[in-house]
Amino acid sequence: MPKNKIMTPNRNGKIAVVYARYSSHNQGEQSIEGQLEAAHAAALSRGYTIVHEYIDRAVSGRTDNREQFQQMLADTAKRQFDVILVWKVDRFGRNREEIAQNKYRCRKNGVRVEYVAETIPDSPEGVILESVLEGFAEYYSLQLSQNVLRGMRVSAEKCQAVGGGCPLGYKVGPDKKYIIDPDTAPTVKLIFKLYSEGQTAPEIVRVLNGKGLRTKRGTAFSKNSLFSVLRNEKYRGIYIFKDIRIEGGMPRMIDDVTFFKVQDLLKVNKRAPAHKWSKAEYLLTDKLFCGKCGSPMAGESGTGKSGRKYNYYLCSKKKQYKTCDKRAVRKDEIENIVINHALALLGDDELLNYIADAVYNYYLAKDESDADLKALESKLKRTETAIANLIRALEAGIFNADTKQRMDELQADKEQLTAAIAETKIMCDYKITREQILYFLRSLRDKDYTDRECQKRLIKTFINSVFVYDDKIIINFNYSGERSAVTVDDVDSVFASLVGTAEDSEQVFVRCARWTTILVQ
Repeated sequence: MPKNKIMTPNRNGKIAVVYARYSSHNQGEQSIEGQLEAAHAAALSRGYTIVHEYIDRAVSGRTDNREQFQQMLADTAKRQFDVILVWKVDRFGRNREEIAQNKYRCRKNGVRVEYVAETIPDSPEGVILESVLEGFAEYYSLQLSQNVLRGMRVSAEKCQAVGGGCPLGYKVGPDKKYIIDPDTAPTVKLIFKLYSEGQTAPEIVRVLNGKGLRTKRGTAFSKNSLFSVLRNEKYRGIYIFKDIRIEGGMPRMIDDVTFFKVQDLLKVNKRAPAHKWSKAEYLLTDKLFCGKCGSPMAGESGTGKSGRKYNYYLCSKKKQYKTCDKRAVRKDEIENIVINHALALLGDDELLNYIADAVYNYYLAKDESDADLKALESKLKRTETAIANLIRALEAGIFNADTKQRMDELQADKEQLTAAIAETKIMCDYKITREQILYFLRSLRDKDYTDRECQKRLIKTFINSVFVYDDKIIINFNYSGERSAVTVDDVDSVFASLVGTAEDSEQVFVRCARWTTILVQ
């Protein structure tokens, strides 16, 4: 945990940190301050103590390559805080798969992610609502990316720099076109010369680092950074951006004879990659539980006498302490059962309408954007009044270092509040409707569920938990009303009350006041 801690005093609550960022495309520095202020207010209202702020400035949410974001994820393993407060879903990654992976990493380390501007209830309906919000965040991100890409393509057609890092040996001129950097271009030429003369990559790396030469990022050379230089066609004068290739668009640094000789040597020297074992992906991790002892079931793999590899789920208590006799469950079999029942749920229009109603009602009950807007506008009014009073004092001749400092503080507060109000107004104008939620649920029908990513999305959205017994499986879905977790005792009591009532049917639908389950016998 970094040493510079920011404290929001509250002795009785959980320990929290804040993550804030703004992108360089459409937000200003004050957006960071607005996010932080709202996070501290949320922490006080929820009884949390904020101990640190992680901030990425001018970094796009389209990538997880954010220094402070990655540091925060790494710090979750230290278990020094319980909650991460973040402005909205899209600050945690603008791709549903990335958001899910990042949140799973936090949850595995016992850290909960909570949003400041989007209140998501801690209930099964909240899981579906979060999936809806993630879908909208991804749509917004793709739209923004397309708009930015259009502008970048215009610049690319002029052979101008469009970001993404300047190659070693070049720098960007006043007209945004690339020019040769006299300080680093000799390093590039030396690399091509040594490799074309037959020196190996490790030998060249030792030469470069021995001379104190550095990569574009200022780090020591490695084989990867060396090969990225040797394969770069820009050094032979070709400007490249996406599908745009312009001969002569870059200042040439390496002649064709040397460049193509190096490419031939790279092919000759390329070694066959080491054999890689295929790593199974366990879709029900964190959702599958042993029906006998209630412990989580984790993915395992093994090899039979014939050499065939098997993947299965095993009770964690059985694996660690040998105190449970639950048999292992084949991975493909249990995953197919869960996926098929989730798909059956998607085909039930009546049930989808019921879920949409429940999720929308939760959204309306928890939406505090209008109240937040009024609070921000009230605070802005007080700030403007304070500025007006200070101006009258200045006009009366009261001017010193303290009044100047106070005026600067008030002006900064006004800018931050104005930015926060603008963003909150956008949120108020674009609230989710019940029809949008239902559309999202129905759109899941059209996915290709032979695709693993679609299967993961389906399970994440609808599956709350799965309890596996030796003679039955109980699947709990995310549309239960008040309660999101189901204990083994709860499950046993419900099942016991239904014994003998199925009349030989293979499936029994049970809609209780607190949860909904499918029993598979």
